[in-house]
Amino acid sequence: MRTMPRSSKPRRLIRRWGTILLTAALVLAAAASPVLAEPQAAEGMASDGLSAVVQQSAFLAPDANLGHNIPDLMVSVGDAEVACNFLTYYRATGDVPRWGYPTSEVIAERPDGLTQYYQRGIVDCQQRDGGWHMERRLVWEDLGGPGAEPDLLSEEPGLPLGPWGHRVSNFAIDGTPTGFLDFFNALGGLQAFGHPKSEARPDGAPGTMFSLEDAAPGVIRQYFQAAVFEHRPNSPEHVHLRFLGDIVRDVVYPFDIHQAFESFRAASPLDDGQTFSPEETSGVDALVAQYFADRNALAALYNALDGPNWNLNDNWLSDAPLRDWYGVTIGAGRVVELDLSQNQLSGEIPATIGQLTGLTNLDLFGNQLTGEIPAAIGDLDKVTRLSLWANQLSGSIPAELGDMESLEWVALGINELTGAIPADLGNLTTLTHMDFTLNQLSGAIPAELGNLPNVVWIGLWSNQLSGAIPAALGNLTGLTQLDLDHNRLSGAIPAELGNLANLDELWLRHNELSGAIPAELGNLSSLTVLGLEQNQLTGPIPAELGRLESLSRLYIAGNELTGCVPAAWASLPRSDADELGLPFCAAEEEAPANAA
Repeated sequence: MRTMPRSSKPRRLIRRWGTILLTAALVLAAAASPVLAEPQAAEGMASDGLSAVVQQSAFLAPDANLGHNIPDLMVSVGDAEVACNFLTYYRATGDVPRWGYPTSEVIAERPDGLTQYYQRGIVDCQQRDGGWHMERRLVWEDLGGPGAEPDLLSEEPGLPLGPWGHRVSNFAIDGTPTGFLDFFNALGGLQAFGHPKSEARPDGAPGTMFSLEDAAPGVIRQYFQAAVFEHRPNSPEHVHLRFLGDIVRDVVYPFDIHQAFESFRAASPLDDGQTFSPEETSGVDALVAQYFADRNALAALYNALDGPNWNLNDNWLSDAPLRDWYGVTIGAGRVVELDLSQNQLSGEIPATIGQLTGLTNLDLFGNQLTGEIPAAIGDLDKVTRLSLWANQLSGSIPAELGDMESLEWVALGINELTGAIPADLGNLTTLTHMDFTLNQLSGAIPAELGNLPNVVWIGLWSNQLSGAIPAALGNLTGLTQLDLDHNRLSGAIPAELGNLANLDELWLRHNELSGAIPAELGNLSSLTVLGLEQNQLTGPIPAELGRLESLSRLYIAGNELTGCVPAAWASLPRSDADELGLPFCAAEEEAPANAA
């Protein structure tokens, strides 16, 4: 079984219960279980290509997020077949009251056996003493520090068991009725729970060593090798079991790393006779190492961006799990979201941010970040949302942003960015929103932006962009808003913009555009806003623009247009057409040029 690093820091990070430090060297059952099948050759179970056939299976799904199979399996081990009957064992040793619900599928956690996790314990089908056995793990063998409580013995009648002289009784040491012995016998006894490590006694009784974080004088507990029984006053149920399976899982797979494996997520029912391949869960050590690499990257970010003076920095640089650090979200043991927006960050973003390669969302909006955007940010190829909006960033947009193959939403607006828009951004085939507004970007708009098949929003207004509007933007048929206001764009408006059938807003105001307004803009049947004011447009207004039935806002003044204004524009809620000084067209003047 894979174990946790032995340093004190990870152990503090996974501490769940007061002074009890969980470790991962969980001892397997001392009592022998029945041999289920004898392989012809005593070989280890090879996890590569491991295959089993489902004999029967129960599917337990108490909710949508917790649905797993408990199967009886016939497993191929070399040339032999081995029965690993998880369902039979589950039912024979107490069923749901004893084990709770399964929290994983059957997995190949080690090369010589199969494992399944439950809310209240863990069951292995493993090779031992020349045969294959169904066995539960003795959880408390490695919990609670120095062994049992041999000096705390009860005089109450009961069943003496094990090497420490303890009894399983229906009474606690103070005579309080508990029903523990009846519960023990009804749900599998020694085979299910192991030997008692303590007497049934109230928390805080003289001589007790074990203590849980919710210890209370009125709670009576008894500790066994594989379980903890609890009796709570006024509870409708006489005996409670601790959910030990989840706790052990979090030791073996610390920091929510179990989420990295499909078998710990909700599954679909198995069918009798179906071939089943248990998932390997190797690579835990590497995932733990990556967790601490993420922690180091966050620490570098904190130190570079004046972390002590953030508005909120709860638990940063502490031994608390990263999921408890303010603004950090963890998934499968990795940092997947970092939201430090409007949090008084200042300084330059360190290149080490590129080490957070599990990120899917990075939001540093509304801070006081300065300096350049590090090229290493392009290494975050899982990020779907990148927001550096409203800071004081300078320098150019790194071409490496074009390597962020999952990027859907990028907001770099309201900064002091300069230089050209990288043509590499045309590689972002998943991009839907691009916001570079209110910067000092210059140069031409790259034609490669026409290669963004999923983009719906492009905002480049209030920069110093020059040159012609690329005709390739006409390829963006899903585009709903194109905002190029307040730049230095020149040349003609491309007729290809008339291909943007879903365009809702077209903003081209305050540029140096010239020539005629293309009649093809009359094809924009979804257009509600048309902004052409303060350019150098000439010639007549195409009659086709009068057929824009969705149009509600028009800005067209400040040009050198001639002829007449489409009559339909007279009823627009917001329009500056009257500033053109042109008459409204008569019906015959609006007739299409090819009309009879």
